[in-house]
Amino acid sequence: MKIIGMLRVKNEARWIERCLNSILPLCDWVVVMDDNSDDDTLFRCQSLPRVNAFPSPYFGLDEARDKDHLLGIVELNYRPDWVLAIDGDEMLAPGAEDVLRKALHSQWPCLSLRVRYLWDREDQVRVDGVYGDFHRESVFRPNGARFTNNGNGANFHCGNVPAAIRQKRAVLNGVALLHFGYLHRADRERKYAWYNAQDPRNTREDGYRHMVIGDLFPAESRFAHGGPLQLEALS
Repeated sequence: MKIIGMLRVKNEARWIERCLNSILPLCDWVVVMDDNSDDDTLFRCQSLPRVNAFPSPYFGLDEARDKDHLLGIVELNYRPDWVLAIDGDEMLAPGAEDVLRKALHSQWPCLSLRVRYLWDREDQVRVDGVYGDFHRESVFRPNGARFTNNGNGANFHCGNVPAAIRQKRAVLNGVALLHFGYLHRADRERKYAWYNAQDPRNTREDGYRHMVIGDLFPAESRFAHGGPLQLEALS
């Protein structure tokens, strides 16, 4: 059984080694497309064994286009049985490897993993709204399906698995991804401003206000996807 990791990343130098080292024990190879980072993300990826990292051939934002290109390279050059696709600012939680390895022997075409959003400290997670029980399709059997436009600005939120494969999935509650992207307040505020600049007036995301409850909005705020802010110890 051949398992290939697949990541599209940008400016993830702080987290990328922890990310890749968490999945390399499961993967034969990990293929990384660096989206024109201006830090040393690409160098850090290239320094690890069994990681094929290369710069994006594109300029300008289009998440679906980039992931389509990356998936095509993975399928053509590696012919995997499974693809493991996560973000560059997250890692497979300790202890999850054995559970996931067993699940790869199932007949499901797609596996959905729980995402735990670290908040303010690495031993603390956010649990209100969508953050309390969020799952993302992250492991799939490639079958030629491709990522498609989704109507968001720059095709944000197109997922890590093509929509046609996500329809039949198994949810693995015993496997979690630890997400570092919202760990620090400065990063949350920066991403809030950036998303609204690139994807303005996104009513489905409620203007991304849920990202900065307790930062730019009072902790008691209640928006479509979150609030009031609730944090718990990571368990």
